[in-house]
Amino acid sequence: MGSKDGVGVLAPFVGGTYYGTLVAGTLTAAAAQKLPLFAIQTLDAAADLTVSGGSPAFDASVAWDHIGGFVVFADAVNPSYLHRLGRAGKPVVLVGHTVAGLNRPAVLADNGNGMRAAVTHLIREHGCSRIAFTGFLEASDIRERHEAYLEVLHEHGLTPGPLLPATSNIEMGIEWTAADWLRHGRQDALVAATDRNAIGAQRALAASGLNCPDDYLLTGFDDLDRSSFVRPELATVAQPLDAMGRLGVDLLVREMRGEPVPPVEHRLPTRFVRRTSCGCTAFAERLPELPTADPRRRLAIRLADVVVFDSGIDPVATGAIVADALDAAAVVPAAEVLHTLLAASPTQETLRVICRAVQEYAASTTGALRGIQDIVMFLGRSFNRLQLGDQLHLRSLISVNYDLSITLLHRREVDPRDPSWLALTPATAGAIALRDRAGDLVRTPGWRRHPGPAIPAGPTSAEAFPPDELIEATDPGKAIFVVRAKVSESDRGWLALVDRVENRVEDGRELVNQCAALLTVALDRREQEARLLWAAQSDRLTGLPNRSSFTAALPAAVGRPGTVLFMDLDGFKQVNDTLGHHSGDELLIQVADRIRHCLRESDLAARFGGDEFVVLLRDTTPGAALNNLIDRLRTAISAPYQLGDRTAQIGVSIGYADCATGMSADQLLRDSDTSMYRAKAGRTGAAIPADRGLLVQDRL
Repeated sequence: MGSKDGVGVLAPFVGGTYYGTLVAGTLTAAAAQKLPLFAIQTLDAAADLTVSGGSPAFDASVAWDHIGGFVVFADAVNPSYLHRLGRAGKPVVLVGHTVAGLNRPAVLADNGNGMRAAVTHLIREHGCSRIAFTGFLEASDIRERHEAYLEVLHEHGLTPGPLLPATSNIEMGIEWTAADWLRHGRQDALVAATDRNAIGAQRALAASGLNCPDDYLLTGFDDLDRSSFVRPELATVAQPLDAMGRLGVDLLVREMRGEPVPPVEHRLPTRFVRRTSCGCTAFAERLPELPTADPRRRLAIRLADVVVFDSGIDPVATGAIVADALDAAAVVPAAEVLHTLLAASPTQETLRVICRAVQEYAASTTGALRGIQDIVMFLGRSFNRLQLGDQLHLRSLISVNYDLSITLLHRREVDPRDPSWLALTPATAGAIALRDRAGDLVRTPGWRRHPGPAIPAGPTSAEAFPPDELIEATDPGKAIFVVRAKVSESDRGWLALVDRVENRVEDGRELVNQCAALLTVALDRREQEARLLWAAQSDRLTGLPNRSSFTAALPAAVGRPGTVLFMDLDGFKQVNDTLGHHSGDELLIQVADRIRHCLRESDLAARFGGDEFVVLLRDTTPGAALNNLIDRLRTAISAPYQLGDRTAQIGVSIGYADCATGMSADQLLRDSDTSMYRAKAGRTGAAIPADRGLLVQDRL
């Protein structure tokens, strides 16, 4: 494979419990193929997930020079972007969704069977006959879930309950109220298309005093981490997210290597997870009854209930190992195997099922009771350590976010354009590409934690970003994240960094997203502060420094070689009186431009007030050089001015004071002012005699 070997992932967010788990699967598969993974976030930094069907605002071909093909998650981009990828010769594998008219391979959870299991459970186990549905039907996977819901009701001779539409797949998508729910009569249960829809619906109903599971039963779909921690615990359908990401990359790499990959759907199994919200209130106290009396078979079935089914753990084999260890009173081997199960799904539900399953097996077999208490205590300690690890991780993220906020938003000595502030994060390398005033992207010098080739600055394109040097700095087990530094209407460019996948926080709260948002806000603040500072120190009309700015800079020149010039325009009042203040303002602007052109970069010119200007000439002392400069200023200022359709001509009186004399800044201004008035009075400072006044002519 050539220079475009990278695997691209397009996702609304590049971390979080849902999208982060998908990204983690793609990273595992790409790493197995020794290919870099580019995780590109299609939503703006700090955005909320409020779009479905893909953000039309994302149209950048970012990182295309490095990427041979893309795995595209649901809601990442709209169909037109996918067609662009096809025209560019970049294969695409869809994960979690399908797109009408796009003939590409797709990796999907078995939405139908998962939903069928949930609805069947409500009907058979809890006697529900009036079951409502809520979800965002414009998404292909949600439509599949809704169709399965209708099929199960039809098979059981039940009339579908009301369809309460959602506007998105998240909590905020539930815009209906308890009044809408009650309008259709009493419902036994509500089936939500996603866990986040379910949580939003529960909140909406609770606001009117309707509580789950007392007043209605509830199921979701996705089995997000928070589903087992909300109250009541949310019954849901678990998806094999990690396996979906891995399979997506496997199919993509085969096509990138020239192998034929049929454009078909690949369905991975789902599993219904019963919890309190679906009416299984006893699940927290006892295990459900099983149809088999064989202790080993029962143990395998119990453990299968907690196995993360895309983790590669075989519950039957695991059950056999645990049973053999219990029969032999081998506490440590049994505990270690059970710890592996618990670590794959560190929830109270998993701990409860494992402990009860082991106790059940021990109670039904001879000789397996020894060491059970030790195993339960070991698992309890393991669970506490796992929970503590998550807590410490989240505390660390909070601390990092705080440090980043203080550093980027409040420490004046830190330049946000220098990505070395990424040293506060776990990232190992970073690069920033910012838009200049013409809209072109320019990279600032990059940063890397470990020694290696520098990541240089320079002009770039979206296609070439991030630079090769950052890609070469990628460590094993880490991805290259690319996020647009854009918040609301402020679009600054792109941030790229190398880091591990973050999938233990809510979607959109991952660190790379926060870094891009803080970078954008910090650049906005610096620019706003610069504008305010310029406004405070500049003359709004001419753009020159104002009086306060000049007087603040003057003390540093006292006692050093230099000269202060004080200039007063001769005949300016006649321009105002004859042509009006607008023409007078235009004249002052042109005078300021002529002064600038006569001076060096090291000199400082300012509008002192009205038609008075002052200049600090650094390293210039009275003598021939100063006289020549004064003559140039007189000639330039006294040349005719075109003001609309009229021509005007003025003069200038110039006085000066020598900085090297050691007099104070105030005295320098007074002396130069006095010198100017002497020049005006003696007609020696005016290129045009004062009594000549204003010459105004019509344009011919």
